[in-house]
Amino acid sequence: LVRFGEAQSQRTIRTQRALYLMQVLQGFLPLAILSVPIGLFVVGAIFQINMDFATLIFTVFIWACPSVQAIVQLRFIRQSTSKSPE
Repeated sequence: LVRFGEAQSQRTIRTQRALYLMQVLQGFLPLAILSVPIGLFVVGAIFQINMDFATLIFTVFIWACPSVQAIVQLRFIRQSTSKSPE
């Protein structure tokens, strides 16, 4: 991030690293959350398992994805707005 001889403050560097971490989490957390119901569905389809109420669990996992993404964003916003010395 430090190109062309530009000097950046420690706070700017911390904010950029936190933003990068937030973007990585936003990308991979939904994949991790959705891998459970998708994996169970694929295993159930391969072994021809009757999944009566298991579909409710799938719904909960799918419902949780936007919530997890929002929590990641709120965490970043809270950290970036906290008062810290430069």
